[in-house]
Amino acid sequence: MNIELGKNIESREIETRIQKFWDENSFWENDVKSEKPGFCTMMPPPNVTGNLHMGHALDNVLTDIICRYKRMSGFDVLWQPGTDHASIATQLLVERDLSKNGINPKSLSTEQLLERAWNWKNEKGGQIMNQLHILGVTPAWSRERFTMDEGLSKSVTKLFVKMYSEGLIYKARRLVNWCPKQQTSVSDLEVETREEKGKFYFFKYPLKDGGFIEIATTRPETLFGDQAIAIHPENEKLKHLIGKTAIIPLTDIEIPVIADEHADPEKGTGAVKITPAHDMDDWEVGLRHNLEPVCVLTPDAKMNENVPEKYRGMDRFKAREEVMKDIESAGLLIKVEDKTIPTPYSERGGVVIEYMIRDEWFVDAKKLSIPAIKAVEEGKIKFMPEHRQNLFMAWMRDIREWSISRQLWWGHQVPAWYDADGNIYVAESEADAIKQSGGKKLTRDESCLDTWFSSSLWPFSTLGWPEKTLELSKYYPTDLLYTAADIIFFWVARMVMMGIYVIGDVPFHTVNFHGIVRDSKGQKMSKTKGNGTDPLTAIEKFGTDALRYWVATAPIGTDVRYSDDEVKRGTKLLTKLWNASKYTLMQLTDWEPTDKFVPVADRFIEDRWVLSELNKTIADVRKNLDKYDNYNARGAIDSFFYDVFCDQYLEFIKDRFWSPEKYSADSKASAQWTLWEVLRSVLGLYAPIIPFLTEELWQKIYKDSEGGQTLHLTQYPIVRDECETDVSQMQIALDILKTIRGMRTERKIGNGAKLSELLIDASVPEVLHGVIKSGARAEKIITVPNADIEFKVAE
Repeated sequence: MNIELGKNIESREIETRIQKFWDENSFWENDVKSEKPGFCTMMPPPNVTGNLHMGHALDNVLTDIICRYKRMSGFDVLWQPGTDHASIATQLLVERDLSKNGINPKSLSTEQLLERAWNWKNEKGGQIMNQLHILGVTPAWSRERFTMDEGLSKSVTKLFVKMYSEGLIYKARRLVNWCPKQQTSVSDLEVETREEKGKFYFFKYPLKDGGFIEIATTRPETLFGDQAIAIHPENEKLKHLIGKTAIIPLTDIEIPVIADEHADPEKGTGAVKITPAHDMDDWEVGLRHNLEPVCVLTPDAKMNENVPEKYRGMDRFKAREEVMKDIESAGLLIKVEDKTIPTPYSERGGVVIEYMIRDEWFVDAKKLSIPAIKAVEEGKIKFMPEHRQNLFMAWMRDIREWSISRQLWWGHQVPAWYDADGNIYVAESEADAIKQSGGKKLTRDESCLDTWFSSSLWPFSTLGWPEKTLELSKYYPTDLLYTAADIIFFWVARMVMMGIYVIGDVPFHTVNFHGIVRDSKGQKMSKTKGNGTDPLTAIEKFGTDALRYWVATAPIGTDVRYSDDEVKRGTKLLTKLWNASKYTLMQLTDWEPTDKFVPVADRFIEDRWVLSELNKTIADVRKNLDKYDNYNARGAIDSFFYDVFCDQYLEFIKDRFWSPEKYSADSKASAQWTLWEVLRSVLGLYAPIIPFLTEELWQKIYKDSEGGQTLHLTQYPIVRDECETDVSQMQIALDILKTIRGMRTERKIGNGAKLSELLIDASVPEVLHGVIKSGARAEKIITVPNADIEFKVAE
């Protein structure tokens, strides 16, 4: 063979060229009519507004490793790609873009805003999918979906109507989390609690029949919405006040003093102001005591008409200051304490949320959770790592109704219409709604659905539901989902509930939660800290294969640290593989794969030994990849490649190439066939992890003899029965070489120093002499009965 590899690897040139080759061919498409067994996984749809970050790299590279392995193992693989419309995030960006161009978003109609959003999505959105190509991932690109495309929108509408008809979706008046910036309700999961320095205000409420009752609060500005003061019924100190009437400070409004266990005698003063319209716990107290909630805030968090005139229109925080000044002036202030307060923030809006009374749409998640819990208890879903199941189950058992309506214009509009009397008509189209109403004039609900509602349908809507498609019957339930643990409730739990409800089965058999990416010091990456790393920057520095190799070092469920030095480990592997391939080719210059085959059983013991070790490695790697353990799979390949093949075997066979006259005629051919086979298996084993370089080497070295277009559609290395021969004697040689290395260390003789003579016991089988001579870098071997190992260093 006369194949030359360059001196150095040009990683980015190779990767760009190979990616272009892959993109020009449809290698990764599934074939639903194929008789091959199906393997399906869903891409967690990134926000259409997004850019590639290290979390995406983890999700997608880990998934790609398994998809490539399954494809090479004879499966019909469907990796379903797509993007999410990301209601709040996209609306924020579009409105910001409009504002930058001097257009007030509020001056546009909903239709005009939607037109702008779709234009924005078509022009700038989806960039992340192009970036994913650079990672070398292999979803079925032609099947890319968008959560607001026509088919998926149809699925959302149909399911909403079905769930409404069965009482699983309903409209109700509730206290909800409200983002004053976005002016929309948000779910509990979209609320981020931050520990902040604040104040605890202690002041007095006058009692109608004389005296005062002391309370403590962090939110004095809401006192105008108070409906009661609560005292624990067993509070010996204060229970004599239960049944009395208090007067809200700065007003003449009378409120009752009630008994309720919500009031903790050990906290504050033991008496609690109850404001049902602005606190979740107070809302529950209000329900128990039939208190009328009074809202004192506008949607943009200013004081409304239900407060004294001087405070109306004030921002909530300014009102807090003014109220406390007036309370102090009225002689009602007791004290103010500094306090660390857990403060709820809107995750997307970035402002403190308010609790507001709203008529909103809800999903009866409690009812949906029952079969989901049962399915997990029966082991229908495997959680990796296992402890994530406990987290999942704890949340599911304590689940609350899911608020799904949002006051946004970008998203799936709620398919509900109202007549003049407020009657609701839920239907798949306006025509159907009008028909239901008996021909009345109707107005459509302006709310949009929570983004996670459509995302929860992803595993079956992308496969064609509500139609009964071949894809749905072949690929559902899907096999595997890689995702981040921080969306276990947002997405994973809801997919489980919806999948069982709609299809009657779980959406996936295994869910593998990877950890988060941290910096080299173990800190979580964030824009605020400025310690984030753009994967595209890392790729430009080190290449995609090197980054992918780093991803494959992440143990299951464990946070992984990023540093350039860690990625450089991948670069070193690529260089080692390149050089090992060059060395192999140097030994094959007088050999062709059409030469007479040397059966494994007839080969030298070191050749049979390396093939036996390769067999063990292949079995170990397959076992680990079959259970989605990339970490131990990669570790097994590395151990074989570095320790067995490069450090030992390539050394063992050198004497046969340097001194062929000392060996039988087929000694060289035995080594050449073995080199050819082992290097080919190494390329195959590494292919899912470092696909670009392995493809390049396969194309240059093996393609002509094997045929086919790409390494990644060839068979993944399998255990070969003929490689299981008796190589037990090799242990004698390995033990001798280990002893020699120890003696070199003890005598401070470098491993590279040649030995002029090596003395070994005469009982060592002669078949091992070549291995020992090469491995020890000895010029000659002397055998003496009952001799201890000794050597002389060459001058």
